Amino acid sequence: MHHPPSRSTVPHSRHTFRWLTASRLAGVSLLLASLGSASAASPHSERGGLHTTPLADQPSTTSASLDPRRSLAITDFATVSTITLRMVMNQLVQQAGSTGFTAEQLYRQLWDTQNPAPGEADLPGGAHCSDNIFTLNGAPYHCRQSEGREAVLGNGSVLDRYNLIGLFNRFDLAPPDGANCGQYRMVFAHPPPDRNLVIFEAVLPNPRRELGLEGCRPIAQTWASFSTLTDPVARRARVKSFFLEASSPGHVPVVHANHYGNNPLGEGQVRTNQFIQQGPPAPWMLHEFKLKRQCGPTGCTLRFVPVTVKANPRGDFFNIFNTEPLAVSFREYFITQVASLAVDDINRFNYEVPDIYNDAESDSESFNASDNYLNEFLFAPPENRFATAIAAELQRIGSPLSPEQVVSRAQALSCAGCHNRSSFADLGGAIGTFPPIQTSFVHTNEVPDPTAPPDEPRFLLSNLLTGTFLPFRQQILGGFLDTPALGALQRDSNGRIPTVVAGQPFNASVSVTNTGTTLWSAANGTHGVSLDGAQSLVLAPGDAILLGQHKTFTVTPTAPLTPGAFTYRWRMQRNGAAFGPELTLSVNVKSPSFASELVEQTLVPATMAPGESFQFSVRMKNWGTKSWSAQTPVELGSQNPVDNLVWGVARVPLLPYEVVDPGEDTTFLFTAVAPPLTGTYLFEWRLMQGNQPFGQSTLPLTISVMPPLSCDSCTFGYDCPHSCPPPIE
Repeated sequence: MHHPPSRSTVPHSRHTFRWLTASRLAGVSLLLASLGSASAASPHSERGGLHTTPLADQPSTTSASLDPRRSLAITDFATVSTITLRMVMNQLVQQAGSTGFTAEQLYRQLWDTQNPAPGEADLPGGAHCSDNIFTLNGAPYHCRQSEGREAVLGNGSVLDRYNLIGLFNRFDLAPPDGANCGQYRMVFAHPPPDRNLVIFEAVLPNPRRELGLEGCRPIAQTWASFSTLTDPVARRARVKSFFLEASSPGHVPVVHANHYGNNPLGEGQVRTNQFIQQGPPAPWMLHEFKLKRQCGPTGCTLRFVPVTVKANPRGDFFNIFNTEPLAVSFREYFITQVASLAVDDINRFNYEVPDIYNDAESDSESFNASDNYLNEFLFAPPENRFATAIAAELQRIGSPLSPEQVVSRAQALSCAGCHNRSSFADLGGAIGTFPPIQTSFVHTNEVPDPTAPPDEPRFLLSNLLTGTFLPFRQQILGGFLDTPALGALQRDSNGRIPTVVAGQPFNASVSVTNTGTTLWSAANGTHGVSLDGAQSLVLAPGDAILLGQHKTFTVTPTAPLTPGAFTYRWRMQRNGAAFGPELTLSVNVKSPSFASELVEQTLVPATMAPGESFQFSVRMKNWGTKSWSAQTPVELGSQNPVDNLVWGVARVPLLPYEVVDPGEDTTFLFTAVAPPLTGTYLFEWRLMQGNQPFGQSTLPLTISVMPPLSCDSCTFGYDCPHSCPPPIE
């Protein structure tokens, strides 16, 4: 493993005012071969979701009616006191099958992960901080035995030491495709002096996944209703029901064993803000866990499993003196995320961190911790390769930010940065400096809010939540509720009206934006229905058109026969319900050079004998712009296939002296001879100009060629051959 030189050996640069500490986390080997498929991008912990959708920008009347302290962040004493940690843990173990640990044991097992193995005797099979030589994901994982003492079975109940201080609506974290309906959080706190916080972050599945984001509307409406529900008793009951029972029929409660990681996608998590330990290596530490039902020979047990902290790459990866392959790979990947980090909005700058790069824990306070990304970045000379690559990408996208400001933005998105380390950091652009948190590290504090109404005391929220993050989430929730389930809007075609040839097929496109919250897909019956009997607008099997996205339908209609202006019309429809305005395609129809219209044709026999013949005539009208003549040449030609000789002739020309001007008609006459073999044959003709067919064809017919009847088996005067003698009277 590469060991970067001591900071004390590096000459001070123009950045000497930065922290240039002398120590760093040393020494865990990163074996690429052991990482397997862990390189997949992990979900955002705090951002992403609906933040970049039209919901964040569109005017919303509902948004103004929402009370963020009821519909986004509930901390009033009366409501949060209705849910206890014991209720939560009892419900989890019951849903997991009531086997293995009790509720008390399960919660103690969470804290036993902070002890070295073997841990508490009655909590076997769980993870410990000493696993993998005190590492997780190749990064150091510290034992926190002060918190680990929470796992020790004592006289008092662990569960009853914690109080609920906040319930949070993170509908804004729902993905745009509605794969789930966002996160719904509970923050439990142990009061000082042994301050400790546990955050249950459930991801709610979408009960109507086929509808996309629209399937989440009942959940959003439930939270919105908390703002207008004036009866505090009824409001408390409904909030409690949402978390512990169900928001409505067909929905599951927030508190469920499968919502905290015990699902195929590993969605949801439990995080801890750990304050009990005092002194080195850190008085504050954030860890993350998944709840997993683990089965073995003796049965199944629900356990908390430590995992990486998300959107938290290892800080030493920002240091170019770390030449380990994984660190080099991260810096190359980071360049692809610069554009997302450069978005000049405090609520929307973001980036994805594949889990292969994430740290095992997040430290908000230690002076020399690897979590200080900017410190690690500035350890290198100013014009290093990494900084130069970031600067080049910023120049390419036209951003005025500096590489240092981009790294500071990445740090602000880490757990440590969001909680404390990024206070007063220079993020550049319109954002300026990152605001300091005025609630002592956390965004939900255990102390009363001095601004609360006297009749509704509540716990304190951070200034970042109340002044910046909650208003943004309020806009998203209101914007969603104001958006119809089904909506469509045709995209501007720049006023171009194509000119097409009358009677001829042509290629065209109709581009439509989905302005509703329902996903468009072929599977859920969304398509465009023609109002003129033309071709429908059909989604491809793999299409999934989300709110704000557009679909360009390709169609091949046949132009009308009459020259002039014509407009094709469609209406979007889902399962028989039309929505949105009419969609139109206007064209100018011009007369073709060569065009014809069938006026009349003679009857043809339904059956014939082999070699038998009949006279066939067809009259065609010239409504093109050019005259027909033998010299043009215009001829009547057999079809299916073109120029076949099934009926003894492939082309019937005009008379040598004949000229058919536009608007006139002419008759083509020829003798058709039945083929020698019996069978059923097509009989269809169309005008040809050289090798190009045009205009209307004759009526497509089939004629059966059959052996002639004998005189003994026929009915005289009806189907007897002409050679049969008349019957004797």
